[in-house]
Amino acid sequence: MNINSYNKADLRTELLLRRRRLDKNRINAQSDNMAKQLVAWPYYQQAKVIMLFLSMFDEPQMEKIIENSWSQGKIVCVPHMRKEFGVMDAAVIENWDELVTGRFNLMVPNPESLQIMNPALIDLIIVPGVGFDRSGNRLGMGAGYYDRFIPQAPQAILIGAIWTSHVLENIPHNHYDKPVDYLLNEDEIITCNRINAQY
Repeated sequence: MNINSYNKADLRTELLLRRRRLDKNRINAQSDNMAKQLVAWPYYQQAKVIMLFLSMFDEPQMEKIIENSWSQGKIVCVPHMRKEFGVMDAAVIENWDELVTGRFNLMVPNPESLQIMNPALIDLIIVPGVGFDRSGNRLGMGAGYYDRFIPQAPQAILIGAIWTSHVLENIPHNHYDKPVDYLLNEDEIITCNRINAQY
């Protein structure tokens, strides 16, 4: 079956299986390439407040981008998942010591010392995804955290971080799914088709 004809749940399962088979050395090398692409990008260089994600082992790794952002004097935010399902905030982190081990053994902002950023002040959001298409449509993990958060940051430029192998011809989407403006992969930064269509 053509992967582009899957429904969302089956597509998510297939892409996650594909992602989990990636070699660690390849993940690290491709993540380094992504970091080089991003830090040379004018929108990143101009951004004063940037939101990234704390990567799972098989996602594009954000550590070098986070450290570059700190070195450039940028304010760095990462997701803080509220107890309320599907709702998150942007938590400011100023160093790695402000993270603790949370659910599923993932690093999260320390809930004892949270600094919450007003989403309206965020200039650039690097958005994770299981898959994207070239129009910016995103397949996430299914909980809707980013779809609820992104409308609170209407001026932020959105760039999806995704392996080239996970950019598809078409991602099923609905009106409440929030597309991104650009895609960052290990080879290039892609302007999404919907941005081209606006000019």
